[in-house]
Amino acid sequence: MNQPSTIPPVLGPLLGLLRSRKFMVTVMTAVVSVIVAYIPALEPVREELLAVLTTIGLALVAAIAYEDGKAKEAV
Repeated sequence: MNQPSTIPPVLGPLLGLLRSRKFMVTVMTAVVSVIVAYIPALEPVREELLAVLTTIGLALVAAIAYEDGKAKEAV
């Protein structure tokens, strides 16, 4: 019934990380921040915009971690 996994032991945790919501939020925050950093029209508000984007990304990651912790606690 149980078929042996064909995923190598090193690759399994890496694939789990890539599917993680926290990882995806972090990657998207970094991508948007890099895009904002290189748009010349945003020069006057660049620092503030990067601060806001980083804060929102960190808040989302913290909320997801809290939710995951509560879900594991309930089990």
